[in-house]
Amino acid sequence: MTYFVSLRLTAIVLGLIYLAGHLPAALAPVRFGKLAQRLSQNYVLGVVLIMLATLWFVVLTGLMDLGEISNIRVQLMAVWAIAGVLLAIFVRGFLTLRALGCLLLLGAALLLDAAFLALTPWRYVVTILAYVWVIAGMVLVYSPHVGRKWLDWAAENTERMRVLGWPGVAAGLLLIVLGIWVYPSSPGFWL
Repeated sequence: MTYFVSLRLTAIVLGLIYLAGHLPAALAPVRFGKLAQRLSQNYVLGVVLIMLATLWFVVLTGLMDLGEISNIRVQLMAVWAIAGVLLAIFVRGFLTLRALGCLLLLGAALLLDAAFLALTPWRYVVTILAYVWVIAGMVLVYSPHVGRKWLDWAAENTERMRVLGWPGVAAGLLLIVLGIWVYPSSPGFWL
């Protein structure tokens, strides 16, 4: 295990993130759609997100067991840091969507780590969500124009944006309920 965070805490935080991301789409779809389209093209936000993903990956490389290549850990961390900076400088197109894809991939590992030893069948909610994040992350990293087209399609119609927002709100509420009342807390983990 790499992260040492409980499934309870992970579900509660994830539920709050889902509520924060989907409630505006459900309640104010026109404003949220325009904002989401502008933010997906924002280079500064892309740089911030890619630097956050780079920092996360560098720290993760420093903490995790690398097995046979542990002796080149520092060199790998330097390569990842330089690659993140070069990515921010030279890959300007769709940088925000690519960075979001990287964060989804890194976040999926955290979700799977949290659900790994939970002894409840409800852990599969978080596990399935993690694999959805992996697929979405790969699409956004390798084909960010697909994510852009999907965002444009969703924002094109007010009712469509509202209909797409409510399942995210429901998922956020489900995760919060599972985190508070279903998922176990472990003394070896936070919360």
